[in-house]
Amino acid sequence: MHSPSRFSFGQTFAVSLLAFAFPGISHGQAVESPPVEEEVEEPTFVFSGIAWQGSSIDDLGYFVDGKERGEFIEVFLPNGGRSRKYAYYGESPLTFYRAVEVEKKEKKASPEAPADPKNKPDGIDDKPPEIVYHPVVDTAIDSTWKEVFLFFFKDNLTAPAYRVKPINFDPVGFPAGSYWFFSRCDHPLSLQFGLDKGQLPPLGQAMIKARLDEFGDLVVRVFKKKGTALRKVYSTIWSDNPRTRTIVFMLPSPNGVKVRRIVDLVQEEKALGLRPPKEDGKRDKSSPAPPGN
Repeated sequence: MHSPSRFSFGQTFAVSLLAFAFPGISHGQAVESPPVEEEVEEPTFVFSGIAWQGSSIDDLGYFVDGKERGEFIEVFLPNGGRSRKYAYYGESPLTFYRAVEVEKKEKKASPEAPADPKNKPDGIDDKPPEIVYHPVVDTAIDSTWKEVFLFFFKDNLTAPAYRVKPINFDPVGFPAGSYWFFSRCDHPLSLQFGLDKGQLPPLGQAMIKARLDEFGDLVVRVFKKKGTALRKVYSTIWSDNPRTRTIVFMLPSPNGVKVRRIVDLVQEEKALGLRPPKEDGKRDKSSPAPPGN
């Protein structure tokens, strides 16, 4: 972690999930027990993501146990904010697939052959459609990460291929009230952020804990060096919610920088794909071992 008054560059962040329960007491009645949390098998990690470019992504999915094993879960990746969370029990890399339904070939009946009463009218078939899964993109995940955020992007918007960039998204290393700055500029930027001042190196990053000024404002100013002087290229006041954490991208533009923010409300959220633990600690041989084994 870092001091709130200093910039912190290139840190690796640990992971933890928070949970809580509220007991209730009614006067003159028996004491109510606190709600029992459903026990679940610990996943390898939990992930969420965003479609960085273009429209939202809704045609990909993953296998909970990895390598085309276990349940196949479709994901929805919005282009304007974080998706919901998904649980993954497999090993790295995490692979995303596109499910494609195989078209069935129609059988032409012989004109001399009598009609088969077992055949359904109008070509109705009770058999479920055959689905094949085509791998689209994968990404390696650090084995120490337990919560991950994925950026889906393309090097060329006209190309069909996706690329994925993961970052460690654990609220312990990236807590509420923090702002994680990423510069995509090939030159250094000077930054005034609330009560803090510092410099972002080319393609660098910094995590800063928000410290408001005496007026309760979070002033943000970005400067670019021009000759020997600093030229202000961005200036505004952001509203600050101590319950949120924000990813901030500084993107190059003809006039200096363009800023893109992704705001995340830190709260307990049940990931899709979580499952109860195996009875008596037994696992299917086809399933990967739990984390740490």
